[in-house]
Amino acid sequence: MPIHKNGLMLKGFQFYRDFSRNNCLGIMRVKAFKIRQWSGSGNVVDLYVTTMRCDELLKRYAIDRWTPENPRGYQRMPDESRLTGRIGSPVRYILRELGCFPTSILVSVRGEISFKPLEDLGWCQLGELEIPDDETLWLIDGQHRVEALKRAVMKDERFRSYPLIVSIMAPKSVFEEMLYFYVVNKRQRSVPTDLAYRHLQRMLAERGVKWLYEFEGVRGLRAGIAAEVVDYLNERPDSPWYGRIRRVGEEASPRHVIKDGTMVKSISIILKEKTFEGMDVKELGTLLIAYWNALKDLYPEAFQEPKRYMLLKTPGVFSMHMLFPTVYARCAVRGIVTSASMRNVLRLLQVETPDHPQAEFREPITSKFWSREHGPAIALSTNLKMIRELYMNMALKIRLAEATSSRASRRSP
Repeated sequence: MPIHKNGLMLKGFQFYRDFSRNNCLGIMRVKAFKIRQWSGSGNVVDLYVTTMRCDELLKRYAIDRWTPENPRGYQRMPDESRLTGRIGSPVRYILRELGCFPTSILVSVRGEISFKPLEDLGWCQLGELEIPDDETLWLIDGQHRVEALKRAVMKDERFRSYPLIVSIMAPKSVFEEMLYFYVVNKRQRSVPTDLAYRHLQRMLAERGVKWLYEFEGVRGLRAGIAAEVVDYLNERPDSPWYGRIRRVGEEASPRHVIKDGTMVKSISIILKEKTFEGMDVKELGTLLIAYWNALKDLYPEAFQEPKRYMLLKTPGVFSMHMLFPTVYARCAVRGIVTSASMRNVLRLLQVETPDHPQAEFREPITSKFWSREHGPAIALSTNLKMIRELYMNMALKIRLAEATSSRASRRSP
């Protein structure tokens, strides 16, 4: 595209001056695709998809924010906590990570725009879009990406020429503009958590521990490792979880008793402990298989009819994984960590502890405790606070049972 003698060319943009009325009217002319979309209700919308340099967008955009003085606005102030340099921030993403924004920034032009088609591609048209310089580009979607780029430019001038994909629309009213903001920001759903865990697992396999830690922090790293452990439990024939964990995207089967997302989240809790944070996946998986086999010996009914009991559901899985480091530590002190040694510790849950402050934990914890029909409320609740209380009460019961056993052994001749 030639440079106009009264204008300026910038990476595919041509600006020119029209002096026909003794005044200057700048116009931005850019190559764009015109895409016409429609709904079954008869609504028709023209979208113009183009590219734009970061600095050109920064000069022209505005955000219609809601304030008591501007109740017709529809956006809020940017969330500054999302614009720091920490993990998950788009600023860090641009400066230190992938730096690619594959989805477009969505803007609105409230005045007149002109499109001259140059080529009909059937499902869309390629042509030249003209927008007067005095027209603002109202930002509908992409506020935090744009704010992040502003901060990136302050740190590195090269980002002034950062190319952006931009979708431009010309809604009939500000209200319609607000509706598009609502649809994009309120109706879209994020990636389901269980699928995100699998993404983290793939990142761990492809890029390794250090990269995943840098990219998603310690929580993301734990989840990626936990997903590996879950697969190990689900695939080992000697595991009581063999084939019983339903993976994301897998059709439900009568054999399935729990979803992989629940298992990943609960095993991530174990990985907070320093003893396990650097442990090999197979080593931790083997320990958990031994642990759950010990529980299977103590509560066989819960494994034979899992639908009738909560031990293999969220309350039991979370509380027992919280308890695992306690059981492991007692076995490690004695120098042997096996299914049998863990069973000996867990058997203390089936000892009477009359000194326990909570009545539900004074009697032996049998399979009845985990029963959907007869168990106490604390063993049935899926509330994480209640589950934590369940774990703490079980840990206390083990300590009280140990103390009782120690006193009894001292009294025996």
